[in-house]
Amino acid sequence: MQVLTMGYHILQDMETVCNLPNGMGGRMLLLTHTPMQLQLDQETVAAQPGDMVVLQRNAPLYFQAMGDMLLYDWVEFDADADTDFFRSLQIPENVLLRCADTDFLCTLLRQLYAEFYAGNPKRADMTDSLLKALFIRIAETAAPAGVATMQGGDPHYAALVRLREKIYANPQEKWTVEMLCSEVNMSRSYFQLVYRETFGMTCIADVINCKMHRARELLTATAYTISHIAQLCGYDNEEHFMRQFKKNHGVTPTVYRREHRV
Repeated sequence: MQVLTMGYHILQDMETVCNLPNGMGGRMLLLTHTPMQLQLDQETVAAQPGDMVVLQRNAPLYFQAMGDMLLYDWVEFDADADTDFFRSLQIPENVLLRCADTDFLCTLLRQLYAEFYAGNPKRADMTDSLLKALFIRIAETAAPAGVATMQGGDPHYAALVRLREKIYANPQEKWTVEMLCSEVNMSRSYFQLVYRETFGMTCIADVINCKMHRARELLTATAYTISHIAQLCGYDNEEHFMRQFKKNHGVTPTVYRREHRV
């Protein structure tokens, strides 16, 4: 996927009106942080902070502030090279959407904006990856405004997603159920229930999955000893790490490294 152009946290006064009868040359994502009046398929709708719309190519675009100012983000993009991927997400187009995790979308948009305008040699690869991550998250958490989904209707969803990101960012931690439920201030039984319902696995199974993911990366990309890799993945006991790795992958870490080393 290719970013054509974009703007992050654009601030305009109430007098400013965007009116593009012929739309944009590419598809467009528009996310508002203040109340906005939008025209979609000749129908005027009131968008609230956190609402968004994905517009088809050349779809008419009209919006203006509903208060003293207008704050929004937008991305014009081309998905032609990844048509199957984009269609598989089944994100409604030209429809006002509400997302359950706007803070995380803003984080991705900020990173995307920085990469797009940085001019780094790998800019195209980075923006492609970030844009795909952005739309995967939208597909996971967004629904037409006024329509509840499990993610959009669950007040704990955003907190659980951030907790899972913290787990995967810190595979060296010796996570326990007690540590995890305290992170989101839930009782042990309720936390285990909603975690499994949200991610399709128990929290401890996900912790192990995170450690195994990191172990595979280290085995194929470094020359670290098995003992050191075990420590980096949060195991005090090398034998425990080796048993768990073989249980999950069918081979020992040494064999996996030999078969997958780049």
